[in-house]
Amino acid sequence: MTDFYKKYYGYEDNIKLKDDDIRKLEEGMNLKKLNGNKEEFNERFYRLDTNLNVLVATTKEFLKKEKIYELTLLSEVKEGCSSDNLKSFQLKNSLNDRKKIPEIEDKSFVIVYDNFKKSLDLLAPSKAHRDIWVRVLSYFIILTKKRKGVLPEADKIMTNYFELADKSKNKRLNKNEITEFLDSINIKLKKDQLKQLIQDSDTNNDGELSQEEFEKFIGQLSRRKEIMSLYKLIASGEQKSDINFLPEFITVDKFRTFLEKYQKESKSLEECKEIIRHFEPSDAKEEFKFSLYGFISYMKDPHNFIDDLEKTSKVYMKMDHSFASYFINSSHNTYLSGDQITSDTRPDCYMTAIMRGARLLEMDVHDGSDGKPRIFHKKTLTNKILFEDAIKVCRDNAFKISNFPLIITIELHCTPKQQLVMVDIIKKHLYEYLYLEDIDENNYPSLKDLEKKIIIRCQKPKKQPENSTIKKMTFTSKNSSKSLSMDASYDDDDQYDDDVDDEVKNKKAKSYEEIKELEDVITVIQNASFKGIEFALNNYSKGKSSSLSEPKCNKLLEEERAQDIIKYTANFCTKVYPAFYRQDSTNLKPLDYWIYGFQIAALNFQTDDLSMDLNDALFADNGGCGYVLKPRILTDPTLGFDPLDIRTMRNKMKFKIKIISAQNLPTNSELIKDISDPYVSIKIYGVPIDKNEAKTQTVKDNGLNPIWNEDFEFTINCPELAFVKFIVKDEDVGNDDFIGQYTIRFQNIKQGYRHIALKNKSSKGTLFVGIRIFNLE
Repeated sequence: MTDFYKKYYGYEDNIKLKDDDIRKLEEGMNLKKLNGNKEEFNERFYRLDTNLNVLVATTKEFLKKEKIYELTLLSEVKEGCSSDNLKSFQLKNSLNDRKKIPEIEDKSFVIVYDNFKKSLDLLAPSKAHRDIWVRVLSYFIILTKKRKGVLPEADKIMTNYFELADKSKNKRLNKNEITEFLDSINIKLKKDQLKQLIQDSDTNNDGELSQEEFEKFIGQLSRRKEIMSLYKLIASGEQKSDINFLPEFITVDKFRTFLEKYQKESKSLEECKEIIRHFEPSDAKEEFKFSLYGFISYMKDPHNFIDDLEKTSKVYMKMDHSFASYFINSSHNTYLSGDQITSDTRPDCYMTAIMRGARLLEMDVHDGSDGKPRIFHKKTLTNKILFEDAIKVCRDNAFKISNFPLIITIELHCTPKQQLVMVDIIKKHLYEYLYLEDIDENNYPSLKDLEKKIIIRCQKPKKQPENSTIKKMTFTSKNSSKSLSMDASYDDDDQYDDDVDDEVKNKKAKSYEEIKELEDVITVIQNASFKGIEFALNNYSKGKSSSLSEPKCNKLLEEERAQDIIKYTANFCTKVYPAFYRQDSTNLKPLDYWIYGFQIAALNFQTDDLSMDLNDALFADNGGCGYVLKPRILTDPTLGFDPLDIRTMRNKMKFKIKIISAQNLPTNSELIKDISDPYVSIKIYGVPIDKNEAKTQTVKDNGLNPIWNEDFEFTINCPELAFVKFIVKDEDVGNDDFIGQYTIRFQNIKQGYRHIALKNKSSKGTLFVGIRIFNLE
């Protein structure tokens, strides 16, 4: 990673690399990998390829057989015997030779990848070598997170595909082999088109392609006509109709004009020269000129993608306000890996949520039969995990992505005896991170004051109603034959509370004895029952935080004036959590609550849906730190904002977008069953009046480089709360197949000609668009 790259993108790296760290790993070294039966280590040669952004592993016996790990798919790297496999190996060896334990511990490390599902257990030649791997891979993981998984990558169609296409192994490709190769890269050409391309590339006129001719064929096939057209416009100052006309260079002055006029970026002459020096591969960079290939390289760089990296790569918002002024990235029932009734409860679910950006986690803590508190979903078929294990995972991962406070919400179901055990565990593992200072109502701590702090958010000890009415529910999991009949009884912060009669809630409750030790660690945020807006404004301090179920909050939105709700949420940090009927872990619609200023819309992170797409888009803002400052319309009640009243929206904008083209959409072997017929949908989300959508025409039989060149226009009445979602689908009989999507906060969109990196299972494909945004008032 060059100094230019760090300077140009403004990254702040928590990991300090030594000068030759990356070079050493590019050269590679032998590492030992723990084999599948966990009995021994096998030696392999590992190296970094920073051009392709991959980790390459080669076995000693088969030098040409390589295993590729994409750096963008790495989740975590941990030093020492930190995996179950290494711990098991270490334990077995300790029975035979205790001297081996420190050696294994000092040299070993674990690479976790594929969304924390898989791992590599490795042993380096020495502790020093191990530390280099941990430093460099951690650097790339953090950098990838800050750039939302988008790293520069080589073209998808590489010349080494020749060997893949050469089925006959005669170093020549016939028409059938070429056709089969095109199928594999998701493109279908008409017979006359294919014939013409082969003829143009076949310099020997023998009807077949050598490797050199194949490279020429690929060059023609992957030519970006739309980029060439833009290049001509910039270089000549006008759009030439002559298709054979191609200016040799773009001068630095014309490049600077392009940035100002089209990209809406203001760069000094020296900054423009520095950009050309970095991206131009030819000697033209010495004269500060861009060739076509240098310009294409620049346009394909993530800096020129649709995201404003000034907003998504670093914390730029003021962090000197209290929690009530921010949207907070929040996870619901974090410990669950699937549905709410039968799925596994796992400590690593906390790590997964944190690494996805969550800053509020949930723990339902109950008495353990052995005296050790457990986390589980009560009255369900889910398993139980130790409270201590979850706390340790939170401690170890709390500040890997963000330095701002991690909030642990505890729903308490423990007797005083095990509450004491909980307090001991919290103090043992989290003491250095707890904020234990006295809270002054007139000087309430800001997020800046709470950096590197873990906040315990907890309700008062569990209350059990006497003679409570019980409601029976039955649930059958889609993926299990298990059925469960369970009780839905009242609890202040329980997901069933909205289905209980008011008379039950009003019955005199018997409370466990409160223990002072627990209260000592609950200092910054204290749960408080919601008793109405007026009651909260008149009686609650800034540190009070209520939780509302989805139905209860919906009822509040129906019955109260928008201005009164916003006055309440401007002062108190409030959580909205999913309704009890969402047993399959579907998500509430967070935007319904964000537009009224509710800070915490707790989501099931294990469910990928529109709600999580919007959540990812919102919290990509402000450097992905998990806290996004609410717009002024939601923090200043005097503005009189009402998300249902267009008259209160004073920042209207016109959003014009041209969907130009797509590149390298996933192939038939990756996501879809045949060559795709792609189209693009554009959907606008935000306040109700802004909801809108449009779509392009379908391009037949082309997933490699389809071109649309279609224009769309939208009015955005409340840009502060608007989102744009791009969806690419394959038109098919019946249901259209999903190819990829990208969701972005409207205020983070950069104008000009931009690429959009699609999100899908294979992390492939881009869109190319042109964007203009105008103020209407």
